[in-house]
Amino acid sequence: MRSFSQAARSLTHRPAFAAAAVLTLALGIGATTALFSVVDTVLLKPLPFPDASQLVMVLETSTAKHQNASLAAPARLLDWSRDSRSFDAISGAYAENVTDTSGAEPERLAGRRVLPRYFDVFGMRPLAGRTFTPDEERYGGPKAAVISEGLWTRRYQRRANAIGQRLALKGQGYTIVGVMPAGFTTAAIDVWLPAQLSPALMSARDARFVTGIGRIKPGIPIAQAQSDLASVQRRLGTEYPRTDDGWSAALTGLKDFEVGDYGRALWLVFGAVLLLLLIAVANIAGLLLVQLHRRAHELAVRSAIGASRGQVVGAVMREVALLAAAGTVGGVLLAIAATRVLVHALTTVPRIADLAVDWRALAFTIFVSAAAAVLFGLWPALQATRGTLLPLIAQSARGSSQGPHRLQRILVGAQIALTVLLVASAGLLLRTYYNLSHVSPGFDPSHTLTFHVGAQWDEDRARIGQMQVALIQRLEQTPGVVAAGLTNFLPATGATLRYQIQIQGLTRAGDPGVNAGERTVSVGYLHALRMPLEAGRWCPDIKADFKAPRTAMVNRRFADMYGQGQNLVGRSIRFDQDPRPPMTIVGIVGNTIEDGQGTQPFPYIYACDSAGTWPDPEYVVRTAGDPGAFAGIIRQIVHELAPDRAIFGVQSVDTVLDAALDQPRLDTRLLTLFAAAAMLLASLGLYTLLMLLVAERTREIGVRMALGATPLMVVRLVFATAGRVLIVGMIVGLIATVAAARLLGSLVYQMSPLDAPTIAGAVLVLAIVALIAAAIPARRAARVDPITAMRE
Repeated sequence: MRSFSQAARSLTHRPAFAAAAVLTLALGIGATTALFSVVDTVLLKPLPFPDASQLVMVLETSTAKHQNASLAAPARLLDWSRDSRSFDAISGAYAENVTDTSGAEPERLAGRRVLPRYFDVFGMRPLAGRTFTPDEERYGGPKAAVISEGLWTRRYQRRANAIGQRLALKGQGYTIVGVMPAGFTTAAIDVWLPAQLSPALMSARDARFVTGIGRIKPGIPIAQAQSDLASVQRRLGTEYPRTDDGWSAALTGLKDFEVGDYGRALWLVFGAVLLLLLIAVANIAGLLLVQLHRRAHELAVRSAIGASRGQVVGAVMREVALLAAAGTVGGVLLAIAATRVLVHALTTVPRIADLAVDWRALAFTIFVSAAAAVLFGLWPALQATRGTLLPLIAQSARGSSQGPHRLQRILVGAQIALTVLLVASAGLLLRTYYNLSHVSPGFDPSHTLTFHVGAQWDEDRARIGQMQVALIQRLEQTPGVVAAGLTNFLPATGATLRYQIQIQGLTRAGDPGVNAGERTVSVGYLHALRMPLEAGRWCPDIKADFKAPRTAMVNRRFADMYGQGQNLVGRSIRFDQDPRPPMTIVGIVGNTIEDGQGTQPFPYIYACDSAGTWPDPEYVVRTAGDPGAFAGIIRQIVHELAPDRAIFGVQSVDTVLDAALDQPRLDTRLLTLFAAAAMLLASLGLYTLLMLLVAERTREIGVRMALGATPLMVVRLVFATAGRVLIVGMIVGLIATVAAARLLGSLVYQMSPLDAPTIAGAVLVLAIVALIAAAIPARRAARVDPITAMRE
């Protein structure tokens, strides 16, 4: 203990060095551990289900109809589950938000309607109660509900008597029979209800609205299960050629499906963290080399006056151990704090609520950092205490500049190269995000507000349509409201429907490649977003009349791709296999970012169908002033017209578009943060190298100044040394950046192609920061007193 106390006192005489070493270690350990914990939680840990690797998402796909992944028809899922030899069970669910009126105020609940055996597929036991019985899953069976742990906690305070309570949904009572734990779903779901689909809907093989989920039998790979379902579907295509021919199954592991594009982003960020750890390790090595080189004379004198080589090395290693211990404590605290911050910062990332410090990653990072500190502390100590001591003492006394410090130059150059890679990559992502955020949406989202009003798909469509018309009319009559309308999906939200289409006089039924996206809209929606009319006229005002002639508008991309140079206005179009009458094209509007920023325009049809066609639409309101000021007015209008319906999702359209950029924004912010940290560490490494060189060459600098060298010439000397290290490091870093940009350009979300001005700007920023760090040693060298220096 006494020897460690002496080591601690020794470090207090060098506070700048001790602080820099501890902070560098803490940053490397904390950042690496926190980000690996995110990667482990989201990407590596298995889902919280028994044999989770056997769970797959089951969707439909059709090459002929250009449908890479489509929702599935319930009848087809039932056939696949019955006839497949690779699955224990296949089930499915579809979203249906419901309004519960059992309380004092209507409350919107996020719901899922589930097919039979849905909970059996997952294999997770309920937290309380049970799941649905076969009797409750059949058409016309008893009304039952399974609620989430969140709703159980929020409304019932986790009381056991919640089982048996009733929810009032659409005027019917649903008995709560069970509670599913929070880990059962990554989505914010409040309640699961049995689908209880009618025989007519179960036989409608072209009604694709269910997300399938299946459990593969043990030992069967996904590829084999895929092949098995494809074989079953080929037989079904022969049996039902009108609805099943040309379709097949698409299987994706449940974890891969949930993680989606976040997986690529997290691996990118974790790669940046590993680079940061390498920079931190190199920095620690450089700091220790500087300090031990400065103390070479002291260590030699200790040996000369009787201290054994083991005692001298032991004294150095105790100091290194103290630094490593302090850095480890700081790294652990930083990792804990960082994981708590990331839980709140990465709210859209799946399973982020389960984030905690990964102690395996922490142990590995501590080992790497501590090993680097020990290695780069032990090696110079052994070098300083080996062989004869008199030359070393004499050399230290002269302050000789003969040592090239090749290893430290290599370490600093490596830091510069890694930092160039991080800074340039951050610059590319920043430019990509800027480009995406400045894409013209094709409409005007300013002064617009959107919201939902609770409604269910099995309600009376005429009644819902009358409510929708009354609501839009009341909104349009409200002072300050410019326009109001509805749509099934908002632009850039990733939600869309695509169909094979037939165009009068231009296509025939089943023509390959003739497909388009669909939006069910009212003309007020088009006015609210100020979509430009390019040809024809607007759709008529919305009415609750399912027998009225159907009209539609198409976008410019549709007209260019399918018009064949002819005027499409007045022609009829219909969706393939749609039993309803065709729609008449009455106008053409400009292209919009329906599929998201950065995507090419796709042909779209804006179907101006009867009110009630889409029971749960997005309402959009344009106001003359601040749209946020109308939220209360809208709530009041909805309460007056439909007091038993909940209003939810009130937000501006600008907010919706901004949310579509969450992923590139997250990538850019995280990588920029690590690039800034890397610049700081690399600049510190360059600073320590130059301070060592200036200290060693103080006598030489004094002689030069005595012989007529000016302070400016001395400053140039220091900057020349810094420049050589910078240039070599930047060249290596630029080569790595070019390789990384070409490799990752197709892997990272919307990453720009190699952009020389962007990379040049990023490297310029690094160069400026590095030269600022070099200015302090240069200033010190310029102030050397020749007489004093030559006396040393």
